[in-house]
Amino acid sequence: PAGLNAGTFPAKLWRLVNSPRVRSVRWDSQAQGLLVDRSLFERELLRPGAAHVAGGEGAALAPDSFRATHFGSFVRQLNLYGFHKVPGCAGSAVPGDAGGWLHFRN
Repeated sequence: PAGLNAGTFPAKLWRLVNSPRVRSVRWDSQAQGLLVDRSLFERELLRPGAAHVAGGEGAALAPDSFRATHFGSFVRQLNLYGFHKVPGCAGSAVPGDAGGWLHFRN
């Protein structure tokens, strides 16, 4: 979005959530929070070298999409920017969302 430094965590997150190429993180059905498939997210965006795998998941993403290689570090960044995990997660607390997704709201 305009006015947001492209190198910041919120800008990177916004680009990833809105990218049709990223399957592991998306808006919830009400567009008020994020849904994250942890295992797919780890393979797609956090796996060391994922951005360099030709034709593989994450191949079109910038190598520094997220510097972290552990999901816990990503969650700490979410928390730092005001996101919190929705209790009773796995996406089932949000109508229309598939189970198995972690739900975060800001």
